[in-house]
Amino acid sequence: MQQIINFLIKYRNLLLYLFLMVVALSFTIQTHDYHRNTTIHSTGYVTGNLLNTRNGIFDYFDLKNQNNKLSEENALLRMQLLDIADTLLGKESTFVFSDSIPYRIFPARVIKNDFYKSDNYITIDIGTDQGISSDMGVISPNGIVGVIDKSSTHFSRVISILNSQVSLNAQIKGTSTIGSLKWSGNDPYMMSLEDVPRLAKVSKGDTIITGKQSTVFPAHILIGSIKDARLIENGSRYKIDVELFNDMTDLDYVNVIKNRDRAALQVIDTLGNNE
Repeated sequence: MQQIINFLIKYRNLLLYLFLMVVALSFTIQTHDYHRNTTIHSTGYVTGNLLNTRNGIFDYFDLKNQNNKLSEENALLRMQLLDIADTLLGKESTFVFSDSIPYRIFPARVIKNDFYKSDNYITIDIGTDQGISSDMGVISPNGIVGVIDKSSTHFSRVISILNSQVSLNAQIKGTSTIGSLKWSGNDPYMMSLEDVPRLAKVSKGDTIITGKQSTVFPAHILIGSIKDARLIENGSRYKIDVELFNDMTDLDYVNVIKNRDRAALQVIDTLGNNE
């Protein structure tokens, strides 16, 4: 208390000056229209800038929430493209599948992504609590990503398509030609389409998509384009270099696909170890 009194005594002249200046400014603003309008305008400008700054800060910290909303909206749009009538999230007992296209999509975020090994894996932030289980396909807006391997309550491990143990059913768009999509373990931007017969129509630049025989992915999901093709095994089959549409080194948000009829369709799958 004594320190406050000493401060007031020490700076009494300055404090008196400031007090009288504030009183004088108040009288001036109240009695002159020009000064009053100028003050209101300046105050509004400062307040507006402060509000904009505050909103900018709030928007920055709300980015995660906004990204989650966008991923859910993207998943909903993709489901609508597949003519699915599902809701986005919920227990399996609440799913309403389309009779013709029995797929459901779950948005997820990549929290770990390997792409420099011969057998790579990806970790995503949803698990059994969200209805995720093994052998579900994972895609991104640009194409396929991998297949669910294991799941805990809140996380799942994905076998990346950049894994030498994976063989997936793929098709040359616009034809009925199918083959096995594999990764050599070298270039994360390239894969190989193998077991394509010599009589198939193969052209550089053709698009590779998921095949109709896949029990993991819906048909016609983009994979990549043909960069090169060469005959092997005495000219009986093609080995095709496929340049991926997906940048597997830069993944953020993905979608997990559940196929209601997978168990029933597995009997026709003869191509892949993970399909």
